Amino acid sequence: MNATIRLLAGIAACCLLPQLSWAQVSLNSTRVAAVDPVAVAQFYNKAFGLREVNRISMQGGNVEIFLNFGATDAAAKANTAAQIVIMHRDADTLVDPVPHVIFTVTDVKATAAAVKAAGGSMATEPFEYGKTGIMIGMAKDPAGNLIELLQQPKK
Repeated sequence: MNATIRLLAGIAACCLLPQLSWAQVSLNSTRVAAVDPVAVAQFYNKAFGLREVNRISMQGGNVEIFLNFGATDAAAKANTAAQIVIMHRDADTLVDPVPHVIFTVTDVKATAAAVKAAGGSMATEPFEYGKTGIMIGMAKDPAGNLIELLQQPKK
């Protein structure tokens, strides 16, 4: 009987823990870096329509630029969704290819064309992920940061 009570209490605790830990956690922003944050912010505007919502001056003349989606500057500033923050780094040589921004897009091929037109490049041209109908392309901003373009299957 004691073992049964402990088992049920353990199951109940496991069911409650995720709810408790998720209740106060949300994504604030994604940070990328570049030697020239201003130029990279302009790329994200041209390629993806992100707008500058804040700029913080740092020591040494560097800046952090906060970007978000919105049809107008005011709409982007009012958007409470997670932002992209671009900060300075001393070199645009990236060693770790895993960390990256992921955008959901409706037309991965058109978005890849927009990336190229804005000064970025495609590390991997859009392709179907297995036989899932999901299309994925891996882009690079001018500073070499990876950007995954993810298109859900067409219905």
